[in-house]
Amino acid sequence: MAGTSTKERLLEAALDLFSQKGYSATSVDEIAESIGIKGPNIYKYFKGKEALLYAITDYSVTKYKEKMSMNIDISKLVHNKEELREFSLNQIKYTLTNNDIIRLRKMYTLEQFRDEHMRSMMTRQQYTAIMDIYIKIFTELVRTGQIKSGEPDILAIEYISPTSLLIQLCDREPSRIDEAMDMITRHIDFFIEKHFA
Repeated sequence: MAGTSTKERLLEAALDLFSQKGYSATSVDEIAESIGIKGPNIYKYFKGKEALLYAITDYSVTKYKEKMSMNIDISKLVHNKEELREFSLNQIKYTLTNNDIIRLRKMYTLEQFRDEHMRSMMTRQQYTAIMDIYIKIFTELVRTGQIKSGEPDILAIEYISPTSLLIQLCDREPSRIDEAMDMITRHIDFFIEKHFA
């Protein structure tokens, strides 16, 4: 979200503060002061803190969906085990290294028990959307005989769960990204060996 306009700087500052302190614990004045303006000036750009939050969420989710290929039919991109491996590792590396996505996840983690919207967004991003992608992929791979057999939803949860766990570990301990990527790669290879024809 890097940019030079005041509006972009406000979005960047708000995401930083929300991911560190949480949405509820961050004031409009703090956001404004962090970029060198007075609190009331925020209202020139956003109706309030909630509007600022939704702008961050909309921007980040749109970029995430574009990068993660969520706006297209994924089952048309993944036809075999090599494409599954490449697609998955590219998505995971982006998820683990993109600063906006990391901060967004941290914000949702802090706020998920206080705010229904945040809880819903976190569930959608960390479970529903990912499951939808991989259910589509595994449905097609089972249909075409690439995968021996199995229920696509069970294959999807088996495939994504270890990665989700390791992403959470990296959010808490960023120094372990290399270790996590090694484990994720080994998990993907094990899954492929186990399930593909």
